[in-house]
Amino acid sequence: MTRAILDCYTDEPAGLGVPPFIGVWPRYVAGLYQDEPTYLTIDDIRLVRYVESVPKVTIDPPAGRTHIEVLNHTREYDEIKRVLANTDEVVIVVGVQTPGKYLSARPGTLREVNKLLGVAGFQPAIRGRDALDTKAAPPARSPFRKVLTGPVLTGGTQFRGGTRPQLPEAGDFDELHPLVFDTYEQLQPPALKGAALIGQMPRLANRIVEIETGRGCPREKGCSFCTEPIKQTVLWRRPELVIEEVKTLMGFGARAFRLGKQSCIYSYEGGDPQKLETLLSGLAALKPTILHIDNANPMMIDEQRTKLFVKYLTPGSTAAMGIESFDPEVTKANNLNCPYDMAFETIRLVNRLGGFRGENGCHALLPGINILLGLAAETLETLDKNFAALKRILDEGLLIRRINIRRVVPFPGTPLYEQVGQKYLRRNQRLYTPWIEKIRQEIDIPMLQRLFPIGTVLKDLCSEVHNGGTTFMRQIGSYPILVAVWERLPLNEFFNVRVTGYRHRSLLAERI
Repeated sequence: MTRAILDCYTDEPAGLGVPPFIGVWPRYVAGLYQDEPTYLTIDDIRLVRYVESVPKVTIDPPAGRTHIEVLNHTREYDEIKRVLANTDEVVIVVGVQTPGKYLSARPGTLREVNKLLGVAGFQPAIRGRDALDTKAAPPARSPFRKVLTGPVLTGGTQFRGGTRPQLPEAGDFDELHPLVFDTYEQLQPPALKGAALIGQMPRLANRIVEIETGRGCPREKGCSFCTEPIKQTVLWRRPELVIEEVKTLMGFGARAFRLGKQSCIYSYEGGDPQKLETLLSGLAALKPTILHIDNANPMMIDEQRTKLFVKYLTPGSTAAMGIESFDPEVTKANNLNCPYDMAFETIRLVNRLGGFRGENGCHALLPGINILLGLAAETLETLDKNFAALKRILDEGLLIRRINIRRVVPFPGTPLYEQVGQKYLRRNQRLYTPWIEKIRQEIDIPMLQRLFPIGTVLKDLCSEVHNGGTTFMRQIGSYPILVAVWERLPLNEFFNVRVTGYRHRSLLAERI
């Protein structure tokens, strides 16, 4: 049986797979099969539609925006058609459960996949003796089997915050295939075998690979909105297994990595500093160009472990803290993991240890803050308290790498879905837009001015997309700052820049 993997990109509370990130799901799926499947992206399927409807489609028009919905195609039109025509089974990876905005990619949804593959009418190629007989009628064969996997099978998917999740419907797919395992020893063979799949991915030098270090939530009871506690019991992956996979991936050309796919990297192996150092030192010894982290539970952040991250990570990393709300009533109602005072203690700690600038122009390690709108018990006063807390951070002279503000999606199986649903989203929706704009103007821009003063030199930024004569670029890493250069530069190349100004959540710069 010939197979293809259709990567629609994933974004979970623990784990990112939207380009330029390479997620774990397509690699693990590929490793399950004896023969390596063909790797396709949702961009490939869109490209077929684009070419058939607009034959002279230009992905990067000289006077307009880069079409990010087809930017990450892996093959040209004719080859995509050939692959699909000769494929017996397509394994479709879907699942955005942390809605976000993406610079150079657009995740695929269930509705889009069904529309594109359903309307496509792709038929397998004629094989055997009939293939040599041009007069023979095509045999009556079914289209390729459609197998669905990924985070979508746990709670659904939705890349727009504040809306209902999309759920698989009966009859849309031939098989629903959850990817589960009992131990990391079971996962290791497919993880290593599937590493070869990255060789089929475009622009590998500009990608960062997500590496799994653990699964599940170590807390006895998780946050009300989070899908991680319902996916699997807590498992930690031994340092030697993680290091072996990274070494294998480097053998196929990967150079940048983020330790993700866990709810809290500070909780690794129960928070054991010795095991954490074994992991970090072993990875650093492989000399990757980028080694960053993701989620960090503020309750677990301490001086000893933070010093290890500062020592072994490359500059520019972010410890993304799921504070979600600075309102004690919301914290209590949603079982959030960070009381108000603790938030400030951990932000100060990470600033003190990681707040120095590295060789690439970024600080060694800084906190990131997540704020969620639409949680249980949210009121107008909640927004006021959140703003006041962010203003206090600014007034204290502390550094925050980024402030993510999202509307929550109540996913089935979570306490928020069962107890609240969209009640507070509907009630407070009208308050969000002006409040977010106030944050962007009064907090974000002053913070960017502190993080990246005029004249700061940032190194090794990858040019990702165009908008007319402007090129947007970022460093490879976890939550890199977006930089706009008023010059149309070649895409997928690296540049050094000097900061000249500020926009909402982004910088203006000139090439040097």
